[in-house]
Amino acid sequence: MISRQEFVETLQERFGIKNEVEQNKDLRYVMYVRKSTTDEAKQVRSIGDQISDCKRRAVTAGIRISDRDIVVETESAKEADMRPKFRKMLDEIKANRYDAILAWHPDRLSRNMKEAGEIIDLIDKGVIKNLLFDSYTFTNDTSGKTMLGMIFVMSKQYSDHLSDGVKRGIRNSTLEGAYLRTAKHGYYKIADHKLKPDDE
Repeated sequence: MISRQEFVETLQERFGIKNEVEQNKDLRYVMYVRKSTTDEAKQVRSIGDQISDCKRRAVTAGIRISDRDIVVETESAKEADMRPKFRKMLDEIKANRYDAILAWHPDRLSRNMKEAGEIIDLIDKGVIKNLLFDSYTFTNDTSGKTMLGMIFVMSKQYSDHLSDGVKRGIRNSTLEGAYLRTAKHGYYKIADHKLKPDDE
């Protein structure tokens, strides 16, 4: 009885499918990591975890990533054209410095439809030759690009829903007389984020 690995290798050989290491051996990867929260302490940990996970993934895929190939973004992906490092990375791919992108998850690359569409368009044109993720498997074919597009849409929906929820919470708290930030001029905070006029 043959092992699972031997079975996979037999199928790959029979149908001319390259294994992951062979597919990646000639590709130059750039790693892209992006923060996902506004809390600075969590940011550092989140970015560090993404880098560690992606470096591990690079080893299993036979990819060499140096520190100069890591792009760390601190801007939100919710709106298009707000991330200078992301834009520079795409420009470097178009200039043939890199062939492919390694990221923790597709939602690190985009949470808006303009940049999501741009990524898929660059894949269609062969400018981006592959995407590799630690927590998602992308295949560079019709179904793979369709699934990637759906994940981008779900990432945008999640981001929009979260924004709506925060706005609703602030609005309702304000209607109840609560104030969430520093007290307005002429007032001071009391219990439950309420404001009271400062007679002085």
